[in-house]
This record gives sequence, C-alpha cells and structure tokens, in this order.
Amino acid sequence: MEKKMGDDSKIDIHGAKGGEEKPKTPTEAPDSLRSVAIAKMLITVGEGEFEGTPTARDIYLDNTPLQDPQGNMNFPNVKWEWRTGAVDQTYIQGIPSVENETTISTELRSGTPWVRAINNTQLSAVRVRFAWPALQSVDAGGNINGYRIEYKVELATDGGAYQQVLSEAVDGKTTSVYERTRRIDLPKATTGWLMRITRITVNQNNNKISDTMQIAGFTEVIDAKIRYPNTALLYIEFSAEQFRSIPAVTVETKLKKMQVPSNYDPVSRSYSGVWDGTFKQAWTDNAVWMTYDITTADRFGLGRRIKPWMVDKWELYRISQYCDQLVPDGKGGQEPRFICNLNLQSKADAWSLLRDISAIYRGMTYWAQGQVFTLSDMPRATDFDFAYSRANVIDGKFTYSSASERTRYTRALVSYDNPLNNYDTDVTAVTDQKLQRRYGDNPLEISAIGCTRESEAQRRGKWALLTNSKDRAVTFKVGLDGRIPLPGYVIPIADELLAGRAIGGRISAVNGKVIKLDRDTQAKPGDRLILNLPDGKCEGRTVQLVSGREVTVTVAYSVVPEPELVWALDADDLAVPLYRVVSLARPEPGVFEISAVQYDPSKFAHIDTGARLEERPISVIPITVVPPPASVTLTSSYAVNQGIAISTMNISWPAVAGAVAYDVEWRKDNGNWNKVQRTGSTSIDVTGIYSGAYLARVRAVSAFEISSIWKNSSLTNLEGKTGLPPAVSFLTTTSELFGISIKWGFPAGAEDTQRTELWYGPANDLQASTKLADLAYPQADYRMQSLLAGATLFFWARLVDRTGNIGPFYPVVSGVMGQASSEAGPILDLLAGKISKTELGQDLISELDGLQDQIDNLDALGGYVPSQVYLKGQMVVEGDRIYQAKADVPAANPPPNETYWLDVGQSVETANGLAQQVATNTAEITELDGLVSAQASTTNALRASARDDSGSGAKADALKGWASTAAIVEESKVRATAIEAEAIKTTKLEATVGQNTSAIQQTSSALANTNGQLQTLWSVKMETTAGGQKYAASFGLGLQVDSSGVSSQFVVRADTFMLLNLANGTPVSPFSVSGGQTFIKSGFIEDGSITNAKIGNYIQSSNYVSGQSGWKLFFDGTFEINGSLGSGQARQVINNRGGKVFDEAGGKRFQWGDLSA
Repeated sequence: MEKKMGDDSKIDIHGAKGGEEKPKTPTEAPDSLRSVAIAKMLITVGEGEFEGTPTARDIYLDNTPLQDPQGNMNFPNVKWEWRTGAVDQTYIQGIPSVENETTISTELRSGTPWVRAINNTQLSAVRVRFAWPALQSVDAGGNINGYRIEYKVELATDGGAYQQVLSEAVDGKTTSVYERTRRIDLPKATTGWLMRITRITVNQNNNKISDTMQIAGFTEVIDAKIRYPNTALLYIEFSAEQFRSIPAVTVETKLKKMQVPSNYDPVSRSYSGVWDGTFKQAWTDNAVWMTYDITTADRFGLGRRIKPWMVDKWELYRISQYCDQLVPDGKGGQEPRFICNLNLQSKADAWSLLRDISAIYRGMTYWAQGQVFTLSDMPRATDFDFAYSRANVIDGKFTYSSASERTRYTRALVSYDNPLNNYDTDVTAVTDQKLQRRYGDNPLEISAIGCTRESEAQRRGKWALLTNSKDRAVTFKVGLDGRIPLPGYVIPIADELLAGRAIGGRISAVNGKVIKLDRDTQAKPGDRLILNLPDGKCEGRTVQLVSGREVTVTVAYSVVPEPELVWALDADDLAVPLYRVVSLARPEPGVFEISAVQYDPSKFAHIDTGARLEERPISVIPITVVPPPASVTLTSSYAVNQGIAISTMNISWPAVAGAVAYDVEWRKDNGNWNKVQRTGSTSIDVTGIYSGAYLARVRAVSAFEISSIWKNSSLTNLEGKTGLPPAVSFLTTTSELFGISIKWGFPAGAEDTQRTELWYGPANDLQASTKLADLAYPQADYRMQSLLAGATLFFWARLVDRTGNIGPFYPVVSGVMGQASSEAGPILDLLAGKISKTELGQDLISELDGLQDQIDNLDALGGYVPSQVYLKGQMVVEGDRIYQAKADVPAANPPPNETYWLDVGQSVETANGLAQQVATNTAEITELDGLVSAQASTTNALRASARDDSGSGAKADALKGWASTAAIVEESKVRATAIEAEAIKTTKLEATVGQNTSAIQQTSSALANTNGQLQTLWSVKMETTAGGQKYAASFGLGLQVDSSGVSSQFVVRADTFMLLNLANGTPVSPFSVSGGQTFIKSGFIEDGSITNAKIGNYIQSSNYVSGQSGWKLFFDGTFEINGSLGSGQARQVINNRGGKVFDEAGGKRFQWGDLSA
C-alpha cells in the first residue's frame, strides 16, 4: 500500500469597508493533507491471448466507468495497465517485487540536495518516502493557513548527466505527520545510478512557518518480472479515500482468441470459399467454436484426452453458419441468431460445461463410436436419416408416452445478462396463448447462459415452450441396424397402427425406378416413397406412377435399393411422423433399444419470424368418444355351498358398439365404491353380499383406451346375508423373549371372513388403541417382536368379511393383556449367545495368540549361511544387524547386498543377554480370480532376554536357553479390494520368566464392504500362565452393521467388575459384579421388574412419614398404612398380633386380633 497527499488548499480573501474597522478574530484553516492508502490490484481477466484492449471507458469500479462518454474522469489519480495475454507480453512493473527498506530520517533543505549512490544494478526501481512533521503558516492577521513546498528528483545513469524524473509539490495544511511515497523506475545501467532530491522552495527560518521536509525512508525494489504468458491481466491502482471498501473491478472487452475456420471472418460473420479444414487464431463470439476450443485445448480443456481428429468439425462448421445467420431482432433490424458472451470464472465438470454451451445454439454434445459429436436443433440438410416401421422392429411394437400435465409449460421466464443494466440479470417473459388457454399458467424458468440480448432470450423461450409442447415420445427395440442412428438423428416411423392404414413395410423387388412393395397401399402420384438404402442412408423420392403394388418414382435413388429393405410412404393426407433420437441402449446382445421424441421441422421459422405452424396429419383414425352402456341392472341370487347359504349380486348391461372392455364399480348403503377388475363380458357376479341398498355403475372402454362416461344403475335393495360378522371365539397371549405371541379362533359361520384386524395399546382403553395388523383369513396367530423385556400391552381383535362388513371387537371392553417375558435368566442367556457370535465376542473369548509368530521369528534368527538359498521375507543376523530378504536370494550373496537384502533392525547378543529391534514394511498388489487386492503392513518388534551363567558363557548355545524374556510387537495392516476395505492394528506386550508368562494385547480394526457390512472393534486382552494354568481377562467395544441390523456392544470378561470411587482417600464401590452376583450400594429405579426380592430391614413408600403419610413394612412383620380419612390423616397398623385403625386425631377407632396388644 502507498500513501498519497491530496491537493486541497485554502485561499483567504480579505476586504474592508470605509469607516471604522472592528478587530478581526484570527482563524485556523482545517487540515487538508492526509496520508491516503493506495490500493493496487493485479487481476487475472482470463486465460489465453485476448483480442481487445480496453480504454478508460471500458473499465468500471463498482459499475462506474473510469471515464464518462464526454471524456471526463470519474475517478482522479487512477493508474492502470493492460496485458493481452500474449506469450511474449512484458511484465507489469512492481507486481510482484522484492523490497528492502532503509530508514533515513534526514531533513531535506533547499540549499543542500540529498544524493544517494545506487550500486546494485539488479534493482528495478527505488521508492522514496517523504515526511512533513507539520506544514502551516501564520499570516499578519494571526490566521493559520497551509503552505506549499516544491521539490524534484533527478537520476544520473552510469556517471552521466542528471535527468529529471519527478517534479511535484506538497500544498496544504497539516498539524501532524504527513507522509507520501514515490516510486522511481530505474533504467538499465552497467555501473549504477546517482539519485538527487532537491528542495526548490527555500526554507523559511522563522516561527511563523512550519516547513520542515524529511527523507523518511528509502526502499530498494527488485521486480519479479513475471510476465504471466497466456494470461490477460489488468493492473489498476487507485486511492482508497474514494471507496469505503475494495470496489468491484469489471472490464468490457473482446475476450480470448480461439481456433476458427481459416475462411471465416468473425467480425463480419462471413465465410469465403470452401473450407479446407484448417484453423486460425481469432476472436469470436460464436458459441460453436467455443465448444471446439474447450474440447481440444490442451491448457484448460479436454485436449489431453480428446484430439482434434476425434471431433466432427464439419458438423460444427454447419452449425456455426446457422448461428451467424441474420434474423429479425424485434426492433426493425436484424442480428445474428446466436452469440455467446461468456466468462468462465471457475473450474467445472467438462461434460456439464459442454452441455451448457451447446444449449446456447440448441445443441447437444455426446461421445459415440470413438468421436465427439455435436448436434443442433436446426433445419437439416437431409430430411431424415433412417426409417423404421413395424417390419424392422422387434415384435412390431412401438411404445408411446408423453409428459404429465404438470410439465406442460405455458410461459417461459428467461434470465439473461442485460448490458444496459451493467450486465446484471434481467428476466423476459415468453407466453404461448394457445397452451395457456388449455393448461393454464405454468411458468418455466430458464437461465440463458451467455445471452446478452433480450431478443435472443425471447427466441430461446419460444423454442423451449414449443419443443416441450411437442412431447410425444416413442421407444422400440431393433436388431443390428440399431447401430446406424445416433443421438440427434431424425428418423421417420411408419406405424400403421397409429396411422390407421399401411404406410410401411419391406421391398419385394426392384427394377430401376420401379419399386415393388410387400403389401397394398393407397399410394398416389405426388406422394413420397422413403427407402432405407444399402449404404445405411435413407432417401425419399416423389411417386410418379402407381400400378398395384408397383410404385414408380421420378428420380432414381443414389444407391440401387435391394429387396427386404424398409420402405415408408409419406402422403399429403397422411404424413410419416418424424422423431429425433435421444438415446440408445443395449438391453441384451444383438438388441438395441431406441428412445426418440417428436420432431417438427416447421418450428424454426415460427421461432425466428413468427411464421404459422402447420400440423402434419399422422393418423386417419377418427377420434370419437365411445358411448356408455344403455342401462345397468342389479339382481341377486343365492346358493348353498357346504351347508352355508351364500348370496350373490349380479350386475349386467347391454353391449356397446366399439367397446372392447368395461369398468365396473359398486357400493352398498352409500359406502365407498368397490372396484371390480376390468372385464370384457357384459355381466359380473359379486358373491357373499349382505342385505342392503346397492348401486352399480359401468363405463365402456374403446381399443384406444378412451372411456365413456359412467352409467349408473337404480338404487336396488337386495336380500343377502344379514347381520355383522361374529366376534372371534377367543383371544390369548403368550410371553416370549422380547415379544408377545397372540392367537385367536374363528367361530362357526365365519367362513366368509376376509381378514382379521388386530388392535393394541399400552393402556386398557379400546378408544386409545392402534391397529397392529390386517391378517388374511384363515391366519389365526401373530408374533409381536422387538419389544422391551416386561413390556405390557392390551389386545383386541375383530373380523371383516368379504363384502367389507366389520364385526365387533373382542373383548368388548377390557382388552387381553400380553406381556413380554421378564425372566432374567433366559434373557441373559440369549444376550450372551448373541454377543458370542459377534466379532467382538469371538475376539474376547479366543486365546491371546496374535503376533506370536512375529515373536517366535525372533527366536529363529540365525547367522547368514553362504551355501543356503533364502526365500523372500526370511531374516538373518549379520554382525549386529538384522537383514530381511527382498526377494529370493541365491547362495553366496551375503548382506548387506542391497540387491537382495534390506536392513530391518539390530541384534546385540552376549553370553548373558540378547537385545533385538526389528522394523519391517510390506506392500503388494495381487489378483485372484479377477479380484485385485492391495495390501500393506508394518511391523515393529523389540525383544530383550537375559540369563545367569556365572560368567562362563556355557549356556550360549543353539537352544537359546534364556531365563527371562520381554517383548513388544506392534503390527498395522491395511487391505483393500473393489468390494472390501479393512484396517487392523495390534499391539502385544509379553514378559516371560521360566515357565511363567504375562501378556497384554490391544487390537483395533475397521471393516467395510459393498454388501452393506460395516464392522469396528477395539479390545484389550490380558493373559497369564503360571504352573501350566492359563488365566485371562478382557474387555472391548464393538459396532456391527449387517443385513440383520445395527448392534453395538461393550463387553467385559472378568471374575469381578467394579466401579470404584475414592472418597476422602478411601476406596468406595457403588456398583460391583462378582461371582455371578450384582451388588449395588444405593440405587434409584424408575420402573423395575423383580421376580424374587429379599428385604433386610424394611420397605416403604417414598412419601412415608411415621403416623402421617405413606406406608412402611418392617422386617418383624409390622405394616403401617397412612392415608386420608375424612378431612384429615388416618392410619392403620398391622402385625402378627392383629390390627388397629386410628382416625385423623390419632384416636383408635377399631382393633381386631389380640385386643390387649
């Protein structure tokens, strides 16, 4: 940051009138000099070399240009520099730089210039900091004003003459220190420079003027001279006093040059001659060549993966010409159809970006057959690409669909960047009146990327609404000819079921221009015969003559047709509908599934010029509404089946011409409508009806799924089964572990039951109960699981028959109580069994043997044997170092040969002791049955052994008979495949003296796989061996997720489990488990279930007060009960001698038993 002085000054104007003068009070001018911060910004405008060079009118600070159209500067003292992004562009001085400041603090006087020799020829510039402690003057009237001091800076290069490089002045008033800095750029020099600073204004040596000027500091500057090639830069410097915060800096200019066709003039948008396929660098706002640049650019695009020959540039050339065509702008003029003003400011997904840019010209970009294809929804050079009919489609089946009414948009709100509003986003609306009248107002919001014209935004909105309204989609499957059409291809589909007559098939024979078809048609001269040709293309020719099945065309096809190829007939009164391919899939080998949407070639003129849309007739099938049945009749009958009378309702109606099916619904007594499966007959039966008033309705359905209106029957009273279904005969419950089993029975006469409803609730209140399940007849049992131990619920049941009648609840009032088992023994056994099956349980139960192999391997270490061949991973001792074989080692290759051996540790041995340290690392990638597995491990081991042999060394034998050994081993392992990942860390400590061993092992592991199994474990195991007997203790945490659910455990394996507190230094245990028993010093239980309880002294209620409230039962059998009687407290005392009742005053009112007690 720099400091800068303002140029404010104050001029006093004095005058007097004739006559007597009054004394004037002296004044003091305000301070006008302030140290001002300077903001310097280096802005990366964009990648690559730019075409334009902006002026001060094109650079904006907070949306205000530096210079207005009249040439006036809106912001004074603003400096800026521009670099276009050329490879050889010059650097911007001072950005960035290395600086070294020296404090000077020397007064600069008028008679003595300040001279400084500069010998470092690597310097780019120097910066001088001036300071004025105070600057003011006092005039004869005592007024305090500002003062002006002029000075200059001169520079001499390589001993030459001085050249003035700066001449300016400080003019104003300040009562505190004011500083400013000035950068002096240094020209190239061989030996150095002399810099001379001279004060021009003479010093005033009096107390009325404060004019001290100082050289406060001197800074040597070395510019980094970074040119930033291929990067357009804007450097701007301005005073911070003009802004409260750093302003937004914007620039309007032509952006990056990119590859365009060599015969293309991007300014006039003209194409000269025939393009030879070569490119040149030039600026363009044609979005097509932006697509090509992003696809093939190495620096920022996909060029490292997609080469220019992999892009269909010829189709891009055709699309670019369409973009540059002039269309009405809605204001009486013309403009290019599509332009793109886009600034990419951040990293983006490549295909998403290509898709967004191609949307500018209504296009799509996709990868197929080893190439990048770009298509645009625009008029085509050929009308279609490949024809399909029922003759070349699997099973002759076309499946049609369309969007829902919710996506039938009728108004488009298009957002675009408005240049008249500082390129802020504006919204323009496009409305389709015809669609609004049919579907109402359903807006579609569109963000027009790169659009800066309202007229273009309007065209984009029109295209979106029109294309969305033509939303018929078709899907079909074909054979190997499905490889021909690609996404974007236009295909005619001759479906005679949709058309209403034969318009497609296969060729029977060919004789020049005479094509014999495989079926009779209504072809006539003037129609167009479309054929798939042997080269995979599709062409149409005008029909000249028709003779039976032989059709003669006016012009021969470009390739002679062959029999069995597909034909389609496009007539004036029945056109072949066109579709654009949107996707291809291969559901099975040799089969292609094509999805396409409706394509209307007449929409382009409507979008650009508002031309009228012409609907193409694609069907001659008359669309009529099928009539409803003339009448609907209800009758009833009954029959006896296995001794049970069953009533049946019959619904009948007369046949309807043109109907292929009927929908039937019925209801009883204003109940809900019951739907019957669609039928092709003219009557249906409903069995097992009850007596009541019935109503039925029927509607006819045509072959085109067109339904008639409903036809209702008369309300008819039918005699059927009377009454409601009976109640269940019984309802019982059985306790289970964490569950309740429910059973019920069906009474006689309930054979027409459709289902049983089970209801339950936590309270014995039927009104507050909730339905548990609907269970189909004849199921008569149900298990309710995942309950808490001892959970108590109440149950009710009722039957529902096949006609929907609901029977009464059983029981009528009080429900049947059910309780989950609360027996602790079976529950504890179940939990123990479940825990033992988990990974944590198995780890805690198993013996402590992890890492024992690593410890035993240290015992087996021996010296290197020259004649022995060593395998990869084997270790030997050489000197006091331990080496591990990196690969199989041939004989006579001793350590430390780095080709075969890796130094992994140290081994120091004497007759009385052994100390070893080993650290190994492994990493490998293997493949088994096509599954690649990557794994790595690291092992660190420490081991020390000792013995007492009276100093003779006799026991230093091959048996290694050590009296005591201590070892620490730590191993970390990771493993990953495409379906599983696992990490394990194990640490083991072991100490052995003679036959007695103590060991501690800590294990942490994490596992995840694609089958949904997640598993974590942390455990500590301890084990001792004394006199041949092993003892163990362990505890651990585990979390496991699999198909059965989520389970977490904290398990302790110990004879005694205790919580311990130190109260005043004394150990106190509030809770302990020992010998299969649990001891609790003090406990508060909100809800408890106890099978057997032993009370030591007494049991009482929480509100017990002797003789006043609550109750208390003493161990000697005395039972005191206190409660409310009348308006006060009363009590009762019972013991083995009898009982006494006292009133609220304490008087005995009644006694029984031993009256003398």
